[in-house]
Parts: sequence; structure tokens; C-alpha cells
Amino acid sequence: MKNFEFLEDLKSDVIFKAYGKTLEELFSNAALALSSVICQVDKIEKKELREVEVGGEDLEDLMFNWLQKLIVMVDIDNLFFSEFEVLGIREDDITLKARCHGEQMTPEKGRTVVKSVTYYKYELRKTMEGYSVQVSLDI
Repeated sequence: MKNFEFLEDLKSDVIFKAYGKTLEELFSNAALALSSVICQVDKIEKKELREVEVGGEDLEDLMFNWLQKLIVMVDIDNLFFSEFEVLGIREDDITLKARCHGEQMTPEKGRTVVKSVTYYKYELRKTMEGYSVQVSLDI
């Protein structure tokens, strides 16, 4: 099973689909897909660690909030991320805990400025193999 793929690359949006056998793997792979749009993930070293906690109304909302939180961390903390450890997702109170590894932002490792996650073609599904999510990013 692949981690993620890009479906459409429009002038103002990038759409990707991420996969995971578990919810934790899905959320990690979606974060990696997002980060792959923002920076050259293969060149980002694990020099900085950020612990993240995010909540939501349901799993779809949790994914949206998770990805949006990562965009905010890039913008405010000036960090690029290359690895995401989703430590756990609690379905009873819809929360996620994760560790994000990366380094300070440098122009030569950057790719595209992502403004936000959108609801255009947004869909999180349980599949025969696990889970998938389709996400559109406003760039």
C-alpha cells in the first residue's frame, strides 16, 4: 500500500490522497503528503521536535484540524517537518497526540506556500485495507 499520491495540481489547489492501515498511519501519511508540498522532505533533518495535541468533532474534523495545525506551525515557528509520529488517536474524545520532527525553515529547502486546507473534494473513508483521506490544499 502506498503512503500517498497527488491527484490534481491546479493553479490554486493541490489535491492528494493519503492511505493508512490504521488511523495513526493515515494521519502520519497525510501529514507527510502535506509536508511534501511545503518542502523537500528528503532534505529536512530531524533537529527540532514539536509535540502536538489536536481535537475535533469527529475524525474528519480531527484530520482537518491536524493538517491546519501543521500549516500554522510552519508559518509561526518557521519549521519544515520530515517525520510525524502519531502517538495515538482517541476516538472517545476525538483527540490526537503526535511528535513532529524537522528543522528551521530555509528557502533552498522550500517548495510551495500552503495557505490552508479546504473542504473541496475532502473525504475521509474506511476502506477494505484501512483508511484513506482526500485533501485539497489552497496554495
